Amino acid sequence: MKTLIETTPSNPPTDHDGTVQNRVSGSELAQKFHLSHSPSNVFRHLAPTHKDYWKDRLEHRSYEYKGKLFEMTEYCVRLQHLGKRSYFGLDTSDKEVASAKARDIYVFLTANGWDATSEKFKPKTASQNKLTIGDYLAAVQGTAKLRDRTFLNYTNCFRSILAGVFGIKDSPTKFDYRTGGNQKWRARIDSIRLEKLTPPLVEKWMKRFVTNAGGASPAAIASAKRTANSYVRCARSLFSTALLKEASIKCLALPSPLPFAGVDLFEAGSSKYISKINVKTLVGAARRELKPKEPNVYKVFLLGLFAGMRKAEIDLCEWQMLDWANCIIRLEETEYLRLKTADSAGEITVDKEVLAELRTFKPASKSDFIVDSVVEWGAGFKKRTHVRQPRPDSARQYYRCEPAFDRLNEWLRGKGITANKPLHELRKEIGALIATEHGIFAAQTFLRHSDITTTARHYADHKARISVGLGKYLKSSLVVVKQKAKRQAG
Repeated sequence: MKTLIETTPSNPPTDHDGTVQNRVSGSELAQKFHLSHSPSNVFRHLAPTHKDYWKDRLEHRSYEYKGKLFEMTEYCVRLQHLGKRSYFGLDTSDKEVASAKARDIYVFLTANGWDATSEKFKPKTASQNKLTIGDYLAAVQGTAKLRDRTFLNYTNCFRSILAGVFGIKDSPTKFDYRTGGNQKWRARIDSIRLEKLTPPLVEKWMKRFVTNAGGASPAAIASAKRTANSYVRCARSLFSTALLKEASIKCLALPSPLPFAGVDLFEAGSSKYISKINVKTLVGAARRELKPKEPNVYKVFLLGLFAGMRKAEIDLCEWQMLDWANCIIRLEETEYLRLKTADSAGEITVDKEVLAELRTFKPASKSDFIVDSVVEWGAGFKKRTHVRQPRPDSARQYYRCEPAFDRLNEWLRGKGITANKPLHELRKEIGALIATEHGIFAAQTFLRHSDITTTARHYADHKARISVGLGKYLKSSLVVVKQKAKRQAG
């Protein structure tokens, strides 16, 4: 019989009104999933008033949800007194602390009885849980485990889900960052109690999101599913195991279950990159049209296509990162550049012809960065210039070379690249070419993916054309038919 056990820090699932779903006893689950919870005899010689007596009597409560067995990380203990038994949650995954709490509850129970003990030690019900979205997000931010931009991205996705679940419609004031409209919109969402967001409501929102955004087009539906999946992935990262272990989070009265416990993502279909680019033609056009008149845009093109660099990496790549002799770009974190992951750092090998092109722009550059960020407007004596400086402390994503990126996207669309992010399409193209020419692991190394599955999902051998050569039989059969017809005619 198949046994499936998953571990989650959340408690048993409840409906939005606090009603427990599918909760069963530990013994029933043990019997169903063939698990054993029998204690050993290590501490049986100790008295119940000794904390070590309880170490071997601690349990992890379990519950069944969607046919799977989930086990909570926090300990609990089951006490028996005067013919009555009951579980007590200990709100800790530390065995020493849990055993001491179990001892204290037992001592209090024997002295004061069930009513007083339940009043003091039983966890609050869901209706008593006053923890708001804003309270929780403030605690997460206080852990300093997430970069400001990462935290902002996660919270934006989380609030978008909440707005959809609870019918908080978007309005122009949502995007009013100057006079407080956005703050009011966030405050309305942050005032919602965390317990109100349950897994069934999240899944209901996901289905409604796809229905509303997808329409009848299969491509639109697949795109909506990928977007919903992305929102959920980002939002549930705010409830990761690493964050829940933080002291400032552990002390909170978190609801049961947590909002994304057991939520399944959509099967969004294939996300494999399908090349529609004639690289030879595109490179020739860029050299003719961009290099003489728009050198900054041309430099972005070179780094995006031939080095497969991400937008933020291009924006803050410095001349000193170029190793001219070895044809290498050494990407590393700097005062300004914050790489996506630890694996994003590394050496990018590029063709010598590419570095030769970049070298032609070096003498005229007055910046430490490869791509200049000078913005010009006006003409004649009214001509003005402004240098867009990096903003590494900005919580929102900021690109000093945004005008050059916008111009390249416009140019690429004019060449028939219709993707939502034409610049990123260049990175996909070089990834597909390398995967075809040198294999998937070479593509992973070049693109600096931390997980090979990411490379395989998007960049596997898409340029390869595979055929077993059966077409030759069409030709030979046609010859036979012609010969037969000729004999019949003769």
